[in-house]
This record gives sequence, structure tokens and C-alpha cells, in this order.
Amino acid sequence: MQPKSNQRLFHMTQLINSKFELPEIMQVLVETIANEITQADLVGFFILQLDGKFRGYKGNKLPVDITELVIDPEDDEFVRDIIKTRNMEYIADTSKDMRPDPVKVALLKIKSLLGIPVIVNNEVFGFVFIHDFGKQMNLTEEQMKMTEAFVSMASVAIRNIHIFEQRQHLLERQQLLLDATNALSCSLSVHEVLNTCFRFMQQATASKDVAIHLYDEKTRMLTPFHISSVHVSEKEWRDKHNKEINLNIDTDLLFNEVITGKKAIAISDVFSDNRPNHKACRSFGIQSLLLIPLLAKGNVLGAVAVPEIGASKTYIEHEIEFCQSIADVTATALSNVMHTENLDQLVKERTAELQQANLKLEDVVIELEQLNELKNDFIASLSHELRTPITAIKGSVDILKRNILGELNFAQHELLDTTNKAIERLLNQVNELLDFAKLEDGKFELNDTNVSLQDIISDALGIMEPLIEKKKQLLVVKYSGKVKVKVDRQRILQVLINLISNANKFTPENGTISIHTHEKEHAFYIEVVDTGKGIPMDKQKHIFTKFYQVNNHLKGTGLGLAISKQLIELHGGRIWFESQENQGSLFAFMLPKERMLAHAGN
Repeated sequence: MQPKSNQRLFHMTQLINSKFELPEIMQVLVETIANEITQADLVGFFILQLDGKFRGYKGNKLPVDITELVIDPEDDEFVRDIIKTRNMEYIADTSKDMRPDPVKVALLKIKSLLGIPVIVNNEVFGFVFIHDFGKQMNLTEEQMKMTEAFVSMASVAIRNIHIFEQRQHLLERQQLLLDATNALSCSLSVHEVLNTCFRFMQQATASKDVAIHLYDEKTRMLTPFHISSVHVSEKEWRDKHNKEINLNIDTDLLFNEVITGKKAIAISDVFSDNRPNHKACRSFGIQSLLLIPLLAKGNVLGAVAVPEIGASKTYIEHEIEFCQSIADVTATALSNVMHTENLDQLVKERTAELQQANLKLEDVVIELEQLNELKNDFIASLSHELRTPITAIKGSVDILKRNILGELNFAQHELLDTTNKAIERLLNQVNELLDFAKLEDGKFELNDTNVSLQDIISDALGIMEPLIEKKKQLLVVKYSGKVKVKVDRQRILQVLINLISNANKFTPENGTISIHTHEKEHAFYIEVVDTGKGIPMDKQKHIFTKFYQVNNHLKGTGLGLAISKQLIELHGGRIWFESQENQGSLFAFMLPKERMLAHAGN
């Protein structure tokens, strides 16, 4: 017996060190004890259940199915004593020691009995019972110690299995949580997030029923949001909530505790607990319930309910914690997509509003364009109508001044001079209005000729010189050379006169007006600089605006600079200004190199 027992012991040691399968280890254990150590008829291994009883797990040749045998410590004093002492006990004669359960003694015809506790992590994990069928055993001290040694090795094996299973479960949970996190991060809608949550929550709890309620902090109400179930349709679930169930946390104790406490709650028997809504539980057939808050950035978005329908379930702490982890990543993803969908909805609403505003604006623009066209037509028509009588008046004044109709005295000549100046100013304003109307209509055409730019400047100065001399202003002219250009001579002259006239108006007596020309990067620049009042900063942005005047007390249409800008741009050039209040102004324009024909030097 000794060599074989040693061989079995060696085999058992190999199993402990190499395998993590409880059924195989336990089967070797009972067979080794029965065949190689005790030569007993019956050896059975019983495992502790959640209800405190011990159920048969493995046996050698029992006359009944060992898995149907249950030992209740309440009915078995022998088992109670072993649990208390945690030591092996041997009854040589069950007719004299009445502690074992008499039902089991009679069923298995037990005459003598060896009971050994299986201790795992300092707790009674199960029992090994050895006995003969209908006869007494005569076990030696050596056999009992050898049996106890094998049971101790089994305890080590079971502990290793538990450690291995715990590690495996931990790795599986970690992988499941990682998969859930990745899947949720790829979910772009509330529907996708919820379906992903349901899928992983079902894997975590081994339940087919998962529901989500959303929480409204203002109303303190929870509303049914979505459900994944094989027992009830979503429509039926919602209808029952709308008609029969009111989930207000002020009246529902369970949801109140979950929402305010921000912690998951598991209840094995909902009807033995006063917190759940018993009416709702009966309506859906709920017997056990796990309720998990959806927490995102410290705020409760709602709760995930994992019910057990038609059966009871005991929830393990690490399972609850794992479900909370899945709920946490779900809440974060749900918060993000809800925020995104709200933003998308807001963008859609604002886009619709903007489209409506654009349609109204288009109508306004069309109306303004029509009004602008009417205005231009009116200005052009009025200007033409005014030119005829103004020209007639001017002709009549000229006839009178030349004494054709009779000699005039000095006072009459003075009056005619004043009248003539007023007519000239009025005619210039009418011409400006006509130019403006043509430019606005796009009907303005340049009449280009090859001319000397210096000659155009000289003509402009010749026209403006009397006004400059009248205010005793100093005129300084600096030419960089005589340049021939291809331009509309009359329009460039008009621009120069406009710029010099403005300088003359806004420069006080004895002030200075300078005309500078220079060439740079094959473009030609003309600058008109004055030492006048300058332009206030708040008015500078309007300088080239049509009908705008810096000084409303001065006479004019307010079109001079606006027309000048358009005329220079028609030539492909650019006009600008620089000014500081009380320090004068600089107005300049540039003609591009395409307009330059020749340069004659300084």
C-alpha cells in the first residue's frame, strides 16, 4: 500500500502545482482516499452553499447521486462540532455516537464515520466524509493522518484555484471594461451609447434585462429612457410608467438613496425591503434589483436598473463595483453625446434662423438695389434737367458782362461776378452728380490719351492758384521727373483739383500746401500735403463715403472724394490718406506701371 500511496501523493502534488480544475482534483482526492488509503466503501466531498448548507460535489461509488445529498448543520451535530473545532473527527460506532444526521446514517447504512473539514483561507469550505456501507471501519492512526494530509493538499489546491479564478475574473473584468470604454468612445449618438451600455452591462451581470431612467434635477423626477429586455417591450415599459408609476425621488425611497447618495444599491429580495416601489416590482415581476447611478462630472444623469425577473439573486460586492465602473464610463459618453446633440440641435436652429434672416436680407438688398437704381436715375435725370437752365443763365450773365445789351455800372458788374461764381459752383455740383450717377450705373468710360502728368498737375495748379493766393498760402511743388502716362486727362485733372481744393479749404491763411511726385517699383505716386486742421479720428473711416462731409458748414455735395476714389480705381490705381487732428493731412494716389509710358528724368 505504501508505494501506491506515495505514487498517488506524488500525482496529487503534480495536480496541485499544474492544474486549476476543481472537479478533476476532487475526483482524484476521493478515489485516492477510498482505494489507496482507507479502502473505504464510500468517500464523499461536500461544498458549502450560500444558504449555509453543504451539498455533495464528488464521490467514489455512492449508491445515490451525491449532488442530491445536502447536509444541514442544523440537523447534524457531528458537522456542527467539526465546524466549531475545525478538526478531523472519527466515530467508530454510530450506534453509540448519535451526533450524525440519522437520515443520512440510515440511507447510507453508516456504522462508523470519519469527517475531515476542508479549510480554505481560514474558512470551512467543505467536508470529506469516509465510511463503509453497512459495516464498521477499522482505520489506523496512520490511515487517518494520511487522509488528513490529502485533504490538506486539497485545501491548498482549492485556494490556488480561487486565486487563479480571481485573477482570471479580474483580467476579464478589466478587458471588458476596456472594451466598453473603447466602444463607448466610438459611439456618436445617444442610441449607440445606450445600446453599447446594455450590451456590456448584460455581460457583466449575466442578465438580459437592463433599463435606464434619466433624472431631471429641477422636477426631481426620473423618466423611463430606454430598456433592453426579453420580458417586456419598450412601449409597454413606458406605458406602465406613464400610467401607474411615479418615480419622484421625494416619494421613492430607493431611487432617492441612489440619486442623492450617488452609490449603487443591490437588493436580493425587493419585497422584504421597504425602499423599492413594490407596486412597480409586482407589475414587472421583479424579485431582485441592482440600481446603479449614472455619474458624470459629479452630476447624476440618471440610473441603470438591472432587475432579476421571476427569481432571486444575491449580488456580490465586486460585481456591483464592476457594474458601477461600466455605468461611470457610460455616463461620461452619454453626457458628451447629449451635449453634442444639443449643440447640433442649437446649430440647426440657429442655421434655420440665419437662413430666414438671409432670405429677409436678400429681399432688403433687392429693394435697396431697386431704390438705389431709382435714386441714380433720379439724380441723372435731375442733373440733366438742371444743366439746361443753368447753362442758359450762365450764357445770359456772360452777355450782360460783355455789355452787349448796354453799358453796366460797377455795382452791376460786381453783382454779375457774384452770380457767375454761384452758377459755376452750381454747375460743378451738377457735373459731380452726373459723374456719380454714371459711376454707380457702371456706364462710366475713360477716355484715355497719352499726356504728361506734369502738365496735368500744372493745369490743376493754374486753376487753383487764385484761391491759394487769396488765403496767402505757400505752395510747394516737387517733381521727380516728367512722366508720360496713358490716362483720361480730364478725370485725373478732376481728381487733382478735388484734392488741392480740399487742402485749400481746410488749411488756414499762411498755411502750406505741398505737391510731391515720385516713382517707386514702376508705379507713380502723387501726394497732396497740407498743414490744415486735419481729420478727427472718429470721422476718418467715412472720408471716402458718398455724400459725407467732414465739415457740414462748408458747401458741397460730399461726392468729391468718393468720385475721386472710383476714378483712380478705374485707372487701376489706389487712393488713400493719412491725417492727424490739428497737424494736417496727406492725400495721395498711385497710378500703376501699366499706365506709364516714359520717364524724362528730374
